[in-house]
Amino acid sequence: MEVRLEPAVVRGFRFAGVVSGLRKEPNRKDLGIIVADTAVPAAGVFTTNRVKAAPVIVSSERVRRGQLRAVAVNSGSANCFTGKAGIKLAENSAASLATALGCEPRLVAPCSTGVIGHLYDLEKYRAGIASAVAGLGAENFGEFARAIMTTDTRPKIASTRLRLGGAEVTIAGCAKGAGMIQPKMATMLAFIVTDAKVRTAQLKTIIKHILPTSFNAVTVDGDMSTNDTLLVLASGAAENRALVGRDLANFEKAVGGVAEALARELTRDGEGATKLVTIDVRGARNAADAEKIAREIANSPLVKTAFFGCDPNFGRIAMAVGKAGVPINADKLEVSLGGIKIASRGALNVDALTAAGEKMKEAEFGLIVDLKQGKGQARMMTCDLSFDYVKINAEYTT
Repeated sequence: MEVRLEPAVVRGFRFAGVVSGLRKEPNRKDLGIIVADTAVPAAGVFTTNRVKAAPVIVSSERVRRGQLRAVAVNSGSANCFTGKAGIKLAENSAASLATALGCEPRLVAPCSTGVIGHLYDLEKYRAGIASAVAGLGAENFGEFARAIMTTDTRPKIASTRLRLGGAEVTIAGCAKGAGMIQPKMATMLAFIVTDAKVRTAQLKTIIKHILPTSFNAVTVDGDMSTNDTLLVLASGAAENRALVGRDLANFEKAVGGVAEALARELTRDGEGATKLVTIDVRGARNAADAEKIAREIANSPLVKTAFFGCDPNFGRIAMAVGKAGVPINADKLEVSLGGIKIASRGALNVDALTAAGEKMKEAEFGLIVDLKQGKGQARMMTCDLSFDYVKINAEYTT
């Protein structure tokens, strides 16, 4: 199975991305829709932030029913911290697409991304929906992905094909997110569609299984969005046999592969990022301990600035390991940076630091921390913290 960073035609779905004038920037796509030919099985997960955006509240209720016909996503305004007016706006926005499609409003999931605390213009939104419906096409997945971007520098798209249940099945996904990214659910907006014939209950289980190694294994800045959403929809247009046993396992693996590719691209395109760093913690007493340490390292501003400066500063890594609240034996600690061992048996390998610093100049490298205490392991993907990250976020609303 090969996952490509490119769009694909997924039978049973059409897409659109249009300019509706919801953003300050002129001629920038800001409204995207996904439309299934009929109501299809759907599942999703949403932010665990206690401050939830209106579209998250509305969509989570609708997805709970297990079916959707369409998804509508606007960028520029998060429609969060907007009270009852925001809920009404999300419902009316979804209703405008439902009316255009001739389906029940409960079958449309609204999503929003952008600045918190502001309502967008409903009339512009409705006009944008009319334009999007008129421009629906099976080959427009890339246009949809571009319309949902905020501070992203490029669309994040991944797809794959495989044979399952006697039929060729296609899976395609896209995601947006560059800042305010921290696991605890999906860390951004992400949408995966497939023409596989699969039940809602199976989709729910698959999402639960793939999150720990994909969207819950990345961090850009340690902050969690109020609008995080992951939706998976399955049209069944491939007309495969019921997925059970090995076929179901292979399908889950393929969905996970698409999700992991999207998660990597989210991290690679972190606001101001110049490095993608994969952090592997091994030899912990259990997986939970390994994850705590990996997350502390990945979110440490001191570690992340060292990544940016190509500085193999072991002290910062050791600090992050030690503050995770996990019992360790520092004398057993072994650390490799870019494949070069810089510390082992409680001592720093000074002679290896220059070579490690050279490895850190690459756009992508790894950090391995081995505690030598057990079999627990965890992986996190993170990026560096650069001057541009500060500039982007210091000026985000102004």
